[in-house]
Amino acid sequence: MVHNDSIPRATQIGWAFGSAGSTTILYVINVILMYYLVTAAGIDPLLAGSFLLAGRIYDGIADLLIGQGSDRTRSRWGRRRPWMASGALLSALGMAWLFSGVNGGLPVEVMVMAALLLTFTGYSSFSIPSSAMPAEITDSPQVRTSLMAWRTFFIQLASLAGGALAPAMIAWGDSSQGAFARMGYCMAAFIAVSMGVAVIATAGVGERAGAPDAGGGLAGFSRLFANRPFVVLLGVKFCGFVASAALGATGLFFMRDVLLRGESGMAQFALASGIVGTLSVPVWRQVARLATKPVICGLAMALSVATSLSWLAATPAEPDMLFLLRGGLAGFATTGTLLMTLSMLPDTIAFGVRTSGLRNEGLYAAFFEFFQKAAFAIAPFLVGLLLQASGYRPGAGLVQTETAREAVRLSMSLIPAAAQAAGIALLLLYRTPAERTPAPADHES
Repeated sequence: MVHNDSIPRATQIGWAFGSAGSTTILYVINVILMYYLVTAAGIDPLLAGSFLLAGRIYDGIADLLIGQGSDRTRSRWGRRRPWMASGALLSALGMAWLFSGVNGGLPVEVMVMAALLLTFTGYSSFSIPSSAMPAEITDSPQVRTSLMAWRTFFIQLASLAGGALAPAMIAWGDSSQGAFARMGYCMAAFIAVSMGVAVIATAGVGERAGAPDAGGGLAGFSRLFANRPFVVLLGVKFCGFVASAALGATGLFFMRDVLLRGESGMAQFALASGIVGTLSVPVWRQVARLATKPVICGLAMALSVATSLSWLAATPAEPDMLFLLRGGLAGFATTGTLLMTLSMLPDTIAFGVRTSGLRNEGLYAAFFEFFQKAAFAIAPFLVGLLLQASGYRPGAGLVQTETAREAVRLSMSLIPAAAQAAGIALLLLYRTPAERTPAPADHES
C-alpha cells in the first residue's frame, strides 16, 4: 500500500481529477440553477433563493454526519473510498434529474428540491472523504502542496465544464427546457467519470496509524475549535465562498440584463477565466516559493477585490478584449487563492492531529465543507432578496427596470469585494509552525 511521503504521480492526478466532478456540481448549481428556476421555471427570485438555502442547510447537516461516519468506517476498501463511490453514483443521478423537467406529475418545486437533495448528498459523500485524504496519506507539506496543485488544476478545468460549457449549451438551445436537460445529462456523465477515476486511482492508498476519534457531537467540535489555525482558515474560506457564491448566483443575470451579452457572455467569461486559471497553476507554484502561504493568498485575494470592483464600471459598450481580460484576471486570482487555501487546509488538519493524537480528518473536512455550504446558502438567498426588493421580474425575455439592473450590478461587485476584503483581514490572524518560513517548492516523489 502507498503509505509514505512518496505518492506516485498517477495517484495524485487520479485523486485530484475527482475534484473536477465535485466542482462541476458547485458551478452548475451556483451558476445555472437559480437562473433556471427564475427564467425557465418562472419561480420568484426569493423563492428560488430559499430553495438553495434549504438545500444547503440540509447539506450542511449531512456534511457533519458524513465526516464522522467516514472517520469511523472500517472496510477492506479503507475508510474513504466506499463513501466516495456511493457519492459518485448519487451525484450523477441527481444532476441528471435536476434539469430534466421530469417531475412525475409533482409540482416542479417538489421535483427540484428532491433532485437537489440527492445531488447534495452525493456531493458530500464524495468530497468530504476525498478532502480528508491528503492529511492522512502524507506528512510532507511539499507533497500536500503538489496534491493541491493538481486539485487546483482540475478545479479550474471544472470551471470550463460547469462555468463555460454549461451556459454555452443552454445558449445553443435557446434556453429551452430541452437545452437545460441536455446540459444536465452531459454534466452528470462528466461527474460520474471524474469521480469514478478518483475512486479507482486511490485504491491501495494507505492510512496513517493513529487513534480514531471516538468522541462525537460537542466533544468532537470542541477539538476542532481548539485548533486556531483551522478556525482562522475557516473564516477566510467562508469569506471567499460568499464572494464566489454571490458572483455565481448573479453572473447570468448580470450578463443578460446589464452587459446585454446573454448566456454566451457568461460562457466567454468563464472560458477566459478557466483557461488562464488552469495555465497559471505552475506560476502560482513558483510564486509560493517566495513567501508564506498566507501572504501569497492575501495577494491573490487583493487581486480578486480589484477584479470584483471593476464590474462597477462595466458597460455593454466595453471592448471584448477588456471583458476577456477581466475574465483572465479573475481566473488568475482565483487559482492563487485556491492553491494556497487548499494547501493550508491539510496543514491545519495535520497540526490538529499532531496536537490531539486523534485521526479525525473526516470531521475536519466536513466542517470545512459545512462552512462552504453556509456561504453558498447565504449568498444566493441575499441575492434573491435584493433582486426581489428591487422589483426584478421573473421570466424569460423581460426587460428589467434600472433599479433592478443596479441591484444586479451591486450583487456582482460590492458583495464579493467586501467578502474578499474581510478574508484578507482574517489572514492576519493565521499562524502555524509551518508558516514561519516561505512555502517550500513542490517535489514529485
